[in-house]
Amino acid sequence: MSEQRNGHHTQGKIMKIGVKQYVSGAVLLLASTLFVPQGVSEFATSAATGEPVAPTAGFNLAVGMAMVLAAAALLAWGYWLTHRRGAPPRGPVEDPDEPLFRPGYASRPETPDWREHPLRPRDGDGGTGPTAR
Repeated sequence: MSEQRNGHHTQGKIMKIGVKQYVSGAVLLLASTLFVPQGVSEFATSAATGEPVAPTAGFNLAVGMAMVLAAAALLAWGYWLTHRRGAPPRGPVEDPDEPLFRPGYASRPETPDWREHPLRPRDGDGGTGPTAR
């Protein structure tokens, strides 16, 4: 029993680490937007004006691209951690017999009076209710 708990406990820790990897990757990806556009803009400005490239352009672009690659690695690692044993289904479980539980889809019971109200006495039942004769 304790092995099951430990296995479940370990799986829970792995899922938490995977979620942390997702969040870290997303934060890094958002932070990279501070560097990549700035570096591209400096290169484009120098090309358009014919001036030399600013010394920070290459640094901004390199840092931004390193952040994008690290974010991609973190996101992939988080996906692997959360899905390596097969992720549990997130939506409602599809039951092949589910339509049979809906009214009108199931087969009729063997008794011909299956639509009768159970508290109403039936004809020939010997009851004294409103349908008794």
